[in-house]
Amino acid sequence: MGRKRNQAYTEEFRREAVKRSEQPGVTQAEVAKELGLSAQQIANWKRQFTRLSDKQ
Repeated sequence: MGRKRNQAYTEEFRREAVKRSEQPGVTQAEVAKELGLSAQQIANWKRQFTRLSDKQ
């Protein structure tokens, strides 16, 4: 079984996904399911954006 090819998402898409997952009463899993992603992917993006903002 072959591995899925990584799909490139725009930074705007990733930021919007993270923003939606941070809304009260919404889980990362719910947002991920709506967008066809894994919850772990949203968690990774969130961590990435947190690190970038910490550097600035």
